[in-house]
Amino acid sequence: MFRRHPFNGRKAICAGIALALSMPVLVQAQDTPTAATGDSATQGTHPAKSHEPTDLTAVTVTANKRSERVQDVPMAVSALNGGQLDRESAQSFADYATRVPGLNTVTLGPGQTQLTLRGITSGSNTPNATVGTYIDDTPFGSSTVYAAGAMLTPDIDPDDVDRIEVLRGPQGTLYGSNTLGGLVKFVTTPPDSTRFAGRVQVGGSSVSHGGDGFDTHAMVNLPLVKDELALRVNAFARRDPGYIDNVANGRKDTNDAKIRGGRAQLLWTPSSTVSVRLAALAQNLDGDALANAGVQIDPVSLRPIYGDLRQSFAVGTGKFGVRYRLYSADVSADFGWATLVSSTSYGKLDKRSDTDTTFAYGPLVNPLLGLDNGAYSISNPMELNKVTQELRLQSATDQAVEWRAGVFFTREHTTNVQDVNVFDATTGAPIALPDTAGHVAVGPAKFKEWAGYADITWHATSRFAVTVGGRYSHDSTEFHETSYGLLAPTAEFTQKSTDKPSTYLVNPTFKFNDNLMVYGRIASSFRPGGANTSVLPGTDAPKTFDQDRLVNYELGLKSSSEDKRSTVELAAFLIDWKDIQLAAIAGGVSFLSNGGKARSRGLEASWNYVAANGLVFSTNATWTRAELTSDTPPGLFGRKGDRLPYVPKLNANVGIDYDFPIGEDWSAFVGGSYRYVGDRVSDFSTEEGPRFAIPSYSAVDLRAGVYVGDFTFKAYVKNVFDKRGVSSIGPETLDPRASPFSARYIVPRTVGVSASVDF
Repeated sequence: MFRRHPFNGRKAICAGIALALSMPVLVQAQDTPTAATGDSATQGTHPAKSHEPTDLTAVTVTANKRSERVQDVPMAVSALNGGQLDRESAQSFADYATRVPGLNTVTLGPGQTQLTLRGITSGSNTPNATVGTYIDDTPFGSSTVYAAGAMLTPDIDPDDVDRIEVLRGPQGTLYGSNTLGGLVKFVTTPPDSTRFAGRVQVGGSSVSHGGDGFDTHAMVNLPLVKDELALRVNAFARRDPGYIDNVANGRKDTNDAKIRGGRAQLLWTPSSTVSVRLAALAQNLDGDALANAGVQIDPVSLRPIYGDLRQSFAVGTGKFGVRYRLYSADVSADFGWATLVSSTSYGKLDKRSDTDTTFAYGPLVNPLLGLDNGAYSISNPMELNKVTQELRLQSATDQAVEWRAGVFFTREHTTNVQDVNVFDATTGAPIALPDTAGHVAVGPAKFKEWAGYADITWHATSRFAVTVGGRYSHDSTEFHETSYGLLAPTAEFTQKSTDKPSTYLVNPTFKFNDNLMVYGRIASSFRPGGANTSVLPGTDAPKTFDQDRLVNYELGLKSSSEDKRSTVELAAFLIDWKDIQLAAIAGGVSFLSNGGKARSRGLEASWNYVAANGLVFSTNATWTRAELTSDTPPGLFGRKGDRLPYVPKLNANVGIDYDFPIGEDWSAFVGGSYRYVGDRVSDFSTEEGPRFAIPSYSAVDLRAGVYVGDFTFKAYVKNVFDKRGVSSIGPETLDPRASPFSARYIVPRTVGVSASVDF
């Protein structure tokens, strides 16, 4: 019998088989001067070519669902400008995560990245996202444990991104569930109805010890009706080179990935007070070995078993593919006294994967089935359909009392199927069995949420203001599960649950002058509860799990120099997290339970400085202490005082960029950055014993480019010294402490070039 959570990966299904077989926190808006100017609607993500000092305080964000200068937002917000992302050839979270204080990633490969802010995570097996993800005003991904919401976060192609806003700290009042640590918001470049514009870019790259890649991007902006109607279309195709060899089948560079997609937007502004924005996004990701992304290592020494960047996985396994489709309609009507905003979306996610589990199944199941050379994998097709609707009415900002009220609805429909495949380890040919090896189908799983929220900001004086707000939600979950086969019980049942979470916000602000602000923030957030999969009626494991909740206490400071050439942002936080949702195992059954408490304390700091015309220094550093304040529940061995998994105590990033003229219509830039991620510890174990240490790592990136009229030529080197930074590790066997483990590394040294033209 196998019992497996869709959210718990390989471990749960393997456990089921075992049973069957007997500085104060700095908050920085990190746009560099060269990226903070220019008409992004017409230039795409092309950096500005000015060499004059830029006002570092001029960056505008929509973190509070209003357009505000980042220096005026009374919370920790980082803004990564699209021009700077383009300049750095950033294509994934791994490229720019360390530029955001407190943001860490656990990456299993392209399209499979778990985000953590301020240390709020229970490990690489976190079942549901603790960081929310938005594309403009549209939530992305699942809010439940049934559709890999914690791992399938988008790596949006940056060519259409105006900026990325990262809101650190819980956002439960304004943005709702799954924002325990914060929110990442991709703000795309809108269509421009005033002029025609376009951009084409081609590039190539090569990875040390691996293969070659390419990328192509195209954008066109069409003003269909001047000052009223415009269409913007982006398309891209990319091949990320592989660098891991599979010794089992002799294939080299197995972990290459193919990504392609595009986005179309139509913006209609029939008057100065009404706008309608329609958007459609499509993105496909495919890889023949991305489901087997790791390299087998000894968990104690962390040394590769088969050699540097080599793995051994069964023939024919490892395929991974994801299809994203997202359609949205945003309508805004300004009545003068208030603005009504409607945001509607429909999203679809389709994932297919086939993961090798021979290390786990082979030693136990082969004797049971009388096989000499049996190999095993889990096929996992999964589909998510999600509808959202938000309506909010908010007052004008130029009054003593600002207010806002809104309602939100979402409905998710998920199917998640897992089948155990049995085949010959040498040839890959299927092995006939008297019955199906194992089949579990969770679905349809249905999740609904209704929510209402409101907040009021009182500007008591020209310097002092305070915001208070609250949100109330009603969640319901229902799913149907079927299982059968040689390794699974024959069962069919339905589970239901309901939840009524609420959140609150208290946010005072004091401005000493236009250049210095301090704020306090008390904010809460939650993740929805739900019904447990894989828990058969009549067993002792809990049928449902509850919401988990936290409260964030924060003090922050934002300061800029008189000449606007320097900004400093600081923040200190204390987060109390309780009823943590944890994946545990009892009697061989994997389930989610609530238990344990944790506390995360931290200091964040960031600084930007324009030293001279075109010369910009930037740096940020984060110290985080995230640990349990009570033991984990039975089935998981975490003790009071233990560090939370994969949370470094120290993160840091230092960057320098210099723009300079060469001659008439010629200019250039050079830049570099250093990133450091501190040591971490592995996941909580299902067996007693010490956890494994994951060492710190650092990397250096370099970049340079030349502007010649409308042409741009760039070159870059990422991870210059070819470091083997470990992103995550995890067991390949049923024994959570036995060798081999699988390790995921940061990408080796990558050299690339690109050329683009704007028209």
